[in-house]
Amino acid sequence: MRRVTALLALTLVAGCGGTAAETAAPSPGGQGVEQRKEAEMATCMKQKGFKYVAYVRPPVQLSDQRKKASSGDYESMRAERAKHGFGHFSLYVYPKEHPNPMVKPDNPDIDPNWAIQGSLSEEQRKAYQSAKDACYAAALKKVTGKNVKSVIDHYDVAEKARDQALARELDTDPSLAEKAQVMADCLKGKGYRVGKTNPTAIAERGTAEIRAQVVEIGKTDDIDDSKLTPGQYYEPSLTAEEARPYLTKEIKVALDDLECGKDFYAAYLPKQQEIFKRIDAEFGMTGWS
Repeated sequence: MRRVTALLALTLVAGCGGTAAETAAPSPGGQGVEQRKEAEMATCMKQKGFKYVAYVRPPVQLSDQRKKASSGDYESMRAERAKHGFGHFSLYVYPKEHPNPMVKPDNPDIDPNWAIQGSLSEEQRKAYQSAKDACYAAALKKVTGKNVKSVIDHYDVAEKARDQALARELDTDPSLAEKAQVMADCLKGKGYRVGKTNPTAIAERGTAEIRAQVVEIGKTDDIDDSKLTPGQYYEPSLTAEEARPYLTKEIKVALDDLECGKDFYAAYLPKQQEIFKRIDAEFGMTGWS
């Protein structure tokens, strides 16, 4: 099966300016919020006549190196990027380390509700999804006070809140702006195209450039994307061997980005991660960042 990806969800994969390996660990206490939300979901779905199992994903466990990388530690970031780049083509070369959603893990932890919904007829699945969206909205409102229409809308609203907080707090920081300009000048000196040089833009520039390659491969391969909803595309179907040359180039871009942004990331990432954790807590986004 080829995985369909929505463009809106791209920043959920790698965060702003960091690799998937550099994103933050879940906020403490997030599991409790998720348990309450899932309990509300199960009750609501039962009232609507559907079976639903309260399911909470296990918390993400990051290595010490990845935790240090997320805080802007240079040596840890260099070690991660030397192997994974920004974490895009590495998804195909090292599928079980990220993990790659298209590759079955050794010990999969599977949401039982997938099987429940998958066993229904097409008409029943539509009714189930409609009920699930309504119950999700009601459960989240009760637990966090946030108004959303569905789980996808939840991610969209939270992502916008995160982006707004980053822009409001980090793009207006004079010290970060100065370091971002130094990084931009360095990248230009290495021959890279640089657009905006505000902190959030320069932090995202490298990973966005590589992600655009992945998107283009997914949209121009031999799989017809024309029937998908606008803003969606099929993820490329790349073997490790096919992806490795792309990863080699990605690693060079990521290391150049890091060398130019060594001082910038050391100052930017701790503040970015604090914002991520705050938004996680506010919106009940367990394990998002």
